[in-house]
Amino acid sequence: MKALNILTLSHSDQTPNIKNFLILMVAIFFIASCKPPTIAERRAQKAANSKGDIVIGIVDSSPGIPLFVEGINFAIEELNGEGGILGRKIRAIYRDDEGSVEEGQKIARELGKNTNIIAVVGHCFSDVAIPVSITYEKSGLVFISPGTTNPDLIRSDNKFVFRNIPSDIVTGRELAKFAHRSGYKQIAVIYDRDSTGRRLAEVFYKHADDMGIKIAAEISYSGSWEKDFRLLIAELVKETKFDAVFLGGEIPSGAHFVKQMRKMGVTVPIIGGNSLDSPQLLNIAGKSAQNTILPTVFDPKRSRTLTREFVKKFKSKTGITPDRWAAQGYDAVRLLAFAIKSGDSTVPITLSTILRFLENWEGVTGSYSFTSDGNIIDKSVFFKMVDRGEFRFLERDLRKQENPFEILEEVTLRLPVEGIIPTIDPGLTSDVTSIELTEQLFLALTDFDPKTYEPVPEFATEWKASQNGKFYLFKLREDVTWTNGEPVTAHDVVWAIRRNIDPKTEAPFAHALYALKNARAIHKGKLKDISKIGVNAIDDFTLWFRLEHPVAYFPALVSLWIYRPLPRNTIEKYKDKWTEPKNIQTNGSYKLIAWEKGMAMALQKNQDYYDAKNVRIPKICYYVIPESSVGLAMYKNNQLDIIGDSYLRLPMAELPNILADPVLSAEYSQQPMFSTYAYAFSTNPPLDNVLVRKAIAAAINRKLIIAFITKGGERAAKTYVTPPAFGSVDPEDGVGINFNPAQAKKWLAEAGYPDGKGLPEIMLTYNDSETHREIARAIQIFLKYYLNITLKLDERNWSDYLESLSNPSELHMFRIGWSGDYPDASNWFDSLPHYFSFDKMAWGNSEFVKTVRLAEKEQSLLERKKLYMRAEQIMCEEDCVVTPIFFDIGKYLVKPRIKGWYNMALGGQHIRDWYFEQ
Repeated sequence: MKALNILTLSHSDQTPNIKNFLILMVAIFFIASCKPPTIAERRAQKAANSKGDIVIGIVDSSPGIPLFVEGINFAIEELNGEGGILGRKIRAIYRDDEGSVEEGQKIARELGKNTNIIAVVGHCFSDVAIPVSITYEKSGLVFISPGTTNPDLIRSDNKFVFRNIPSDIVTGRELAKFAHRSGYKQIAVIYDRDSTGRRLAEVFYKHADDMGIKIAAEISYSGSWEKDFRLLIAELVKETKFDAVFLGGEIPSGAHFVKQMRKMGVTVPIIGGNSLDSPQLLNIAGKSAQNTILPTVFDPKRSRTLTREFVKKFKSKTGITPDRWAAQGYDAVRLLAFAIKSGDSTVPITLSTILRFLENWEGVTGSYSFTSDGNIIDKSVFFKMVDRGEFRFLERDLRKQENPFEILEEVTLRLPVEGIIPTIDPGLTSDVTSIELTEQLFLALTDFDPKTYEPVPEFATEWKASQNGKFYLFKLREDVTWTNGEPVTAHDVVWAIRRNIDPKTEAPFAHALYALKNARAIHKGKLKDISKIGVNAIDDFTLWFRLEHPVAYFPALVSLWIYRPLPRNTIEKYKDKWTEPKNIQTNGSYKLIAWEKGMAMALQKNQDYYDAKNVRIPKICYYVIPESSVGLAMYKNNQLDIIGDSYLRLPMAELPNILADPVLSAEYSQQPMFSTYAYAFSTNPPLDNVLVRKAIAAAINRKLIIAFITKGGERAAKTYVTPPAFGSVDPEDGVGINFNPAQAKKWLAEAGYPDGKGLPEIMLTYNDSETHREIARAIQIFLKYYLNITLKLDERNWSDYLESLSNPSELHMFRIGWSGDYPDASNWFDSLPHYFSFDKMAWGNSEFVKTVRLAEKEQSLLERKKLYMRAEQIMCEEDCVVTPIFFDIGKYLVKPRIKGWYNMALGGQHIRDWYFEQ
């Protein structure tokens, strides 16, 4: 903690108590001497009494930094446009030292004599800034240099001198860390002995050596008079082997050195200092600047609102993306403004005192804190590399200090999800949102071709079935790693399956493992030895599965999250906290960086993903939005990139307006889905009579719901499995209950409730959503109109709704639905008794269970279809425990900037294949 803690200020902390202390400081400054007032004292006195414009000096150092003054002007124009500071305008006096010490001292003497000036910003090169700082110090002028990295600028006896860029001591250390992270083993260190590059090279050398990097050579040159470096370079190349070069040079000599190295065949990366960060590097070196890496304090694509707004406004005004000089000039003026406002004064000693005790002031380059002697501390250093004539920023994925929920539109895909995000544990996944996230975070053994929906390789490269269909051998990729760098192996798959089949895990999709030998017996507690389940690792990258019976769709089945490899060590260490961002290890195309429970989740491109080079969207933010109308408003306001179905259904009432809107209609599309919208009945009272259930099913006008509520061209459904999944029933086959009000009344009367008389109130349960609410209201109206049945609507939040499905004996009629995980009827039927308990619904039909199990084992495609048709007949017609409403169609709005987009009707979306319009 700093001394004089009462003076510590932050961006949001403008404590009035400091003013009394500052007044005391000014008084001491005035009475410290009985001699005639010095220039510094006259300046302070004038500033204390002045009511006119606030005058500051701006000193450019052309020609190497053309945007510095642009950044200064932009800040001044903004501040004056906001009414100035303390009701006073800022007026700047401009000068240019042209990088000359002589010219710089001349300007410093001139500005120092002008007692109207309270501060000077500029003198961007160390060779000039250090000598002129003495003049400004004696003149009592606040001096901020945005480019002086030489540590000698700051002296312990200074009161008025500051830098807003890290010194060479900090930058040299960070450059060494970067070299170490990049894996460079041998580095040649070259520096200009006549410049500050020498000090930077010394710092880099020390830290690199401490980190185990071998310094292959150390060579110096004189940038002040040498222009031909070819002999020096030739000797270096001949005598030394190195995989990178450190160059402590300045413009222009450093740029010439880079150019000559490339011309002489040196192709390794060149790591430079701040002094090379100039447009002149590209102007002089041209294409030879390729792979030159430089430090910087400003990233124009940094995910901070303040930075993003500055870049947007600056570019709108000038047509140019701001560089670090523009950003630092802007910040320097804003810093002065903050000090003036905080101290309610323009007296230089007041401003200096405030700045010296400033902590965590937020500028466009990041957070600012100063030491008591004027050095900036805790400033982030970024790295950028010349790539085809432009700077490309490096290691953006390594930055930990950013707010992950601050959105940079250019690199972030913004998506809504409905309800909450219950889990991202593949073993506990069951809902649409968790499935979507699992797809981004974890690799499956297989995936689906987006056109044919045939199984294709993912973690598995190939597979082979035995002749009798009861054994499968899977070969795995050998280049897949967890985000901690450890390899993902067949053993991770085996451990995951054993963990998920364990009854203690309570995996909601454990039934999907029942195809494996002994899985059902283990899960039911009849077999205690979990290792007996039918999966083994032959070696690190070969899996062997033994099945209970032939399963024709097994390569599709293993695409499910329940089969995905898991990080054993992480789960065993952190238990149920293993999916927290600080703990989790994943292996998919994206990794988790933040999770604000109930609000949002942020993912970032996984640089360790085996196909990372083809993943082109750097970041994804998912927002929990319970209301479709809110999501649509956000989409219209350009706060979301996609909305629709698994990404929050479009509000049904708005579809006509969307189609009538010329912009939205062009962004609207309908996509096929393997999804069924339905209701299920508990067979406990008051719905224990099958005729009552049939009457309700026959009183629902599905086509009316589609025409006036969903309005999306869905297909009315009488059966459960969505066509064209294998085993789905053709509507022409006549299975299921049609809309028939007359028949409905007849069934209700036969049940003993003519015209609904005597039938207790029935409760309809659904999770909170505009779509579900409107459909439930329609059914409430249908039942009252056709049958005189009173239906009570029971809307629950997502968590309570899921909890209620685990004990449906307390429910009457409730919303269900199924979005296919693989295109086979087994997926729809096998999941039903685990989605909600048939036992607790008091429904048991041995023929239904037998029929479904026979269909799973049957090898004949024709016989399987017949069996699944019979299962539909029992469930949706004869016993009527499920009444389907419609087969869903995906309705999406997608922003034009999203390219490569396609809808996956099964599982999560393939965001790894999408990209932003350039």
